[in-house]
Amino acid sequence: MKIISLTLLIFVVSFSSLAQNYDGFIFHRPGKRKYKINFIDYNNLIIVKVKLNGIPMNFLLDTGVDKTVVFGLDDINNQIKNNSKKILIKGVSNAKTYAYKMKNNELEIGKLKDTNHTVYAIFDKSFNVSDKIGYQVQGIIGYEFFKTLIVKINYIKNHLKVYNPQFFSKSLNNYETLDLKLFKQKPYIRTSLQQYDIWREFTFLIDTGSGDAIWVHPKSDVKIPPLSFDDILGYGFADMIKGKRSKAQAFKLGSNLLKQPKIAYPDSLAYTGVSFAKNIGVLGSEILRRFHWIFDYNNLKIYFKPNHDIDKPFNYDMSGLILKYDGYQQIVQYQHVFSRAQVQHDNSTGYNKAQTVKSKLIIKKRPILKVGAVRLNSSAFEAGFIAGDQILKIEGRASYRYDLEEIFEILSSTEGREISFVIKRGGRTYTKSLTLRSRLKEVDD
Repeated sequence: MKIISLTLLIFVVSFSSLAQNYDGFIFHRPGKRKYKINFIDYNNLIIVKVKLNGIPMNFLLDTGVDKTVVFGLDDINNQIKNNSKKILIKGVSNAKTYAYKMKNNELEIGKLKDTNHTVYAIFDKSFNVSDKIGYQVQGIIGYEFFKTLIVKINYIKNHLKVYNPQFFSKSLNNYETLDLKLFKQKPYIRTSLQQYDIWREFTFLIDTGSGDAIWVHPKSDVKIPPLSFDDILGYGFADMIKGKRSKAQAFKLGSNLLKQPKIAYPDSLAYTGVSFAKNIGVLGSEILRRFHWIFDYNNLKIYFKPNHDIDKPFNYDMSGLILKYDGYQQIVQYQHVFSRAQVQHDNSTGYNKAQTVKSKLIIKKRPILKVGAVRLNSSAFEAGFIAGDQILKIEGRASYRYDLEEIFEILSSTEGREISFVIKRGGRTYTKSLTLRSRLKEVDD
């Protein structure tokens, strides 16, 4: 199974507008050294709670974007359209839509505030990040958050530490340092990738908005291994991004060696709208989550050290299902409510009756999980799954009760394991099962 997650190369946005000149985020207390901001780790994506002009929202923190974008707004917001500059934007496969540039907004993240923030509002319904990642988000922020601050990311404890550059100590125990290059306001580093016993140096974009491990150009110096398979890597505005998946022999970051990381080679035909140079790649959160990071854009430095996830294996799905979220559904549940009642002695039982039970109706919004595609000749293909099937249950449990990581762990667990499903197709419910089968044996050391 491949859960479709947000990546820079899926949702990269190119704006034909001039750069903004404003101060950026400031501390609530000027003399404060640092603030801690908790985040939601959803399938290795960083989601922070913000307030835009006083309205609570969820934003994806994505180093792969240079502008702040909001979406999922109603078309009835004609006042926004009438008082904003309309700008053409395009995605990776040259799909085009429009955004409305809104100036002088107040954006708060924790105890940080920017009182002159420019955001770009997208009304195009096909640009719906929430449906694709399965979590309600209303915006994306990248460079504008990092540009004036020093930001530490802790994937283990799910928090950011944001430092005032005036009070930041550079005596960092056990951290290694790499030079950072900002190109079009996105962070790049130089490091190495090994394939066929040959180490080659690459320039990698650090992309916290990608749920993948490594992407490289199919015509790069790291050739596609024979042990590879075709896959859907993600979605553009409305179309699929296809490519091949395999494993690299090793990846090096400073003194750290990661063996057999997952690697993807996106189809070069999908990138008519962007420049994706020969030896430039992308490092996504499947790599990033194994380290602690400190970003210092002002001094063009990045600091890192491994966390306890460093040696976790890189696994692929063994089902052949490519799953995606497709909107939301309302789930009706009854919740038992216990309330105190007058204590009465029951002579027949000898017990005191001390409480009553009432049921309360609760309606919750849950994501709809569907089959986006089925890999040819896979276990899911042989079991008769087809695109459009709605997944109701996995192993007897409602699909919405799983998070993305739990689903992936099940479908990449053990070769030969049988997994049961309940699906909905054409208004009817069916029970199906498949047997996990590896599509990619270990790449030789």
